[in-house]
Amino acid sequence: MPLEEYNARRDFTRTREPAGTRGEEHRRPIFVVQEHHASVHHFDFRLEADGVLKSWSVPKGPSLDPSAKRLAVQVEDHPLSYATFEGTIPKGQYGGGTVAIWDQGTYESLMEDQPEPKSVSEAIEDGRLEFVMHGERLRGKFNLVRMKWGERKPQWLLMKSNDEFAERGTEPESGPRPKRKSKPKRAESARPEPSTEAPEAVNLTHPGRIVYPDAGLTKKDVFAYYQKVAGRLLPFLKDRPITLERLPDGLAGSAHFWQKNTPASYPGWIPRVELQTERGKPVRYALVNDEPTLLYLVNQGTLTFHVWASRVGDLDRPDFVLFDLDPGEASFADVVSVARAVKGELDELGVESFVKTSGKTGLHVLTPWTRKTDFDEARAWALELAEKVAGGMPERATVEIRKAKRGGRVYIDVLQNARGHHAVPPYVLRATPGATISTPLDWKEVASKLDPAAFTAKKVLARLRKVDPFAGLVESFGEQAAER
Repeated sequence: MPLEEYNARRDFTRTREPAGTRGEEHRRPIFVVQEHHASVHHFDFRLEADGVLKSWSVPKGPSLDPSAKRLAVQVEDHPLSYATFEGTIPKGQYGGGTVAIWDQGTYESLMEDQPEPKSVSEAIEDGRLEFVMHGERLRGKFNLVRMKWGERKPQWLLMKSNDEFAERGTEPESGPRPKRKSKPKRAESARPEPSTEAPEAVNLTHPGRIVYPDAGLTKKDVFAYYQKVAGRLLPFLKDRPITLERLPDGLAGSAHFWQKNTPASYPGWIPRVELQTERGKPVRYALVNDEPTLLYLVNQGTLTFHVWASRVGDLDRPDFVLFDLDPGEASFADVVSVARAVKGELDELGVESFVKTSGKTGLHVLTPWTRKTDFDEARAWALELAEKVAGGMPERATVEIRKAKRGGRVYIDVLQNARGHHAVPPYVLRATPGATISTPLDWKEVASKLDPAAFTAKKVLARLRKVDPFAGLVESFGEQAAER
């Protein structure tokens, strides 16, 4: 569907819509969802590919509910310049009515990681596209699957995957994309709910259940690990909204989900904070501020805790910045080189840095964020530094979000430095066959022979007897909390 069809349908002497010409591709491909009050109310869903916006009409709008399968009718390609269009299309013109941007952001295709890698356009041609959205309303993994070719236009299904951004039972709200509320209102709404109950001792259930079959670890082993590491872990969980990654039956079970909302059946002594999603839906996040709460959630099948980079006292202001070094197809030796380059840039700025394994294949470099500014400034600062690092070692590092264009280089990801996004704190188990742990390191350990797979529960517990490499970061948290 070339732009000729787009141009042929419009009289540009009467409509303010942009003329159809191919645009220059963005470094990170964009998406836009526009609410369209035409003869039939609908939402226009558009993804950048090959210099145009591939477009679908979604009558009921996108949903964050994995059980909702939305009809999406493919329409003609639109120019990239249409991503900023808002206003009224005159009556009698094609699509006459009002158009408002409902959501926008960037996305990344997952089709480049398939056994047979495909571009976005090739995936659309073949009838299936998997992608991750980074928007204000739409986040996480989505799927577009073509059902059939209609008489005139191909019909697809737009579906949300069941990940940490899924919200069951939600419907798209009409109206423009949400504007940020003032900080005083957010601070007020982010006060933890008071509890008059005292924490209780947690009784371990099903201790013999196999959680990590390959590593031979039981639920009792997982519980004991978190019990022993609680003192080091809790400072990174305290007062932060948390998403729980739960596998109640272990890695061999079928249940693997991310939980934000705290069920009413959980004990009243577990602190909670109620926040609203971008759609206005209330979510009661657990606050893991003490050992009983930590162990209760572990007993419920939580393996990994995912935390915000801000605390309930001021959710718009992060207290650390994260550089997530993703090797992709690069060697781990390259990850080490890039981590040291990031450290070098931070040293030049006189900023303290801390490093840990991600618990999987990468490294995380963290630095305290002590400025009294919000996530947008923190992310822009991090991106500028990441671009400088990548520019100095272009053969090994990149900030390119599209995997197909990384060319076997280490991806320096700073996009998680955003309100409502989360990161893996140190000392948590990951859902990997080897039961690996996100482990704080001394910078002296970050060398070519470093093996992130070696950091299992036994090794991490032995390291607790040594000086904590992240003690300085914990101290920074305390200082920032005192200022607030």
